[in-house]
Amino acid sequence: MRTAIGRRGRLGAYALVAAAALSVTALGTTPASASSDMLWVQSPEGVTLSATPGSYQELSFGLYHDNGSYHVANGVLNLDLSELAGVAEVSLPDICFLSSSGTTAVCDIWEVGDIGGTYDGPQVTLGLRTVEGAPAGAELSIGHHAQAETDGPVGVLYSHRDSTQVKVASVPSPDLSLTEPAPVGPVAPGTSLNVPVTVTNNGDAAAKGFRLRVWNTYGLEFSPTYPGCAWTPPVRNTEDAPVGLLDCTFDTTVQPGATVTLPEPLRLTVASHALYERLDVSVRPLEGTQDQNTEDNSTSTMVTAENTADFAVEGDEVTGAAGETVTATIGFRNRGPAWFANIGNGDAVGTITLEVPEGAAVVSAPENCWAAGSATYRCELPQWAAPEELIQLPFELRIDRVVPDSTGAVTLQASARQVPHDPAPHNARAVLVLNASA
Repeated sequence: MRTAIGRRGRLGAYALVAAAALSVTALGTTPASASSDMLWVQSPEGVTLSATPGSYQELSFGLYHDNGSYHVANGVLNLDLSELAGVAEVSLPDICFLSSSGTTAVCDIWEVGDIGGTYDGPQVTLGLRTVEGAPAGAELSIGHHAQAETDGPVGVLYSHRDSTQVKVASVPSPDLSLTEPAPVGPVAPGTSLNVPVTVTNNGDAAAKGFRLRVWNTYGLEFSPTYPGCAWTPPVRNTEDAPVGLLDCTFDTTVQPGATVTLPEPLRLTVASHALYERLDVSVRPLEGTQDQNTEDNSTSTMVTAENTADFAVEGDEVTGAAGETVTATIGFRNRGPAWFANIGNGDAVGTITLEVPEGAAVVSAPENCWAAGSATYRCELPQWAAPEELIQLPFELRIDRVVPDSTGAVTLQASARQVPHDPAPHNARAVLVLNASA
């Protein structure tokens, strides 16, 4: 059992990949309040260019905002390319043009999606090709900032100014990348799966071995005896959603231009409590070797199970005299058999609404609950719910006048992704009764 708390960091941000394996890791933000919004630039962590003339890399940028209640459009992304002069030729997509100075790319992004819903990834990809005479070891940057129009209170949103680091390798180096696995499912719980992993070296030097890490959500289980790997299973009693890690080291040499597969495919089992699952895979050269472009070192895939998650709410019955303060505890339970999490956006699994019984007033509510009217409270649930987990929400009620059989409704509005998997929607309603008659 746990008491619900306020929304935690989004799953896509806290990372199934604690060290930034997810392509969406750069999107982590603090959720906006109902009346605020922020504009953000999704940018690469950085890139290392080969000093070899003609070598090519791509960098992708995106524009998004926090609050899906507002429409944001006519975005303009500015990319300062001035430091790349004499280092790399830059190719731009059709939505971008060079400013009159010739050193800034101005990119028009007509519709700006929100991180919790309509944003589906970067809109701008730059191509960088190393030129003759590029100074080996140079450290440069691409500055970026943006603005966009909004129908929200402020009219125009502005992003923070930031930059992406660009280095020129002092020596040839590998550039490892992963092939994205296809989504899997729906499959039955208990199914065994093989996960194909292929590693390609797009760089100009061999990778003498590599480290592969795979993060798995709670409903997937790896064999703990996979050769060259150590598996840490998901831990359920954590504040963040439970995530496991398969950490592997291979001494396989990957030559420039070569693609290799693992000595054996990764094997996992779909657990009895699986529903919407995710794998995030990251590859790096072994310690001491710099990868030219870390942007393509990670990928992810979804695994969907044929399962149900029965979300239910629980009411209460309390009594008290006029002037007294009593505690009424309503609750939420995931009756399973599957767990549920909004993987990717980190949204709550649902919201509970309490209609306060007539004759009473709330004097204290849980921290994740707020007034939504004179006699209505809403409570946001966490971003994941394990099978048979009970979340209790205690309310202190002051009885202003005794009304026999005064009844308030307790209702659950579950996440839209969970609703089709609920086998008993009727138990998403309950009542809170104050001073029931015999």
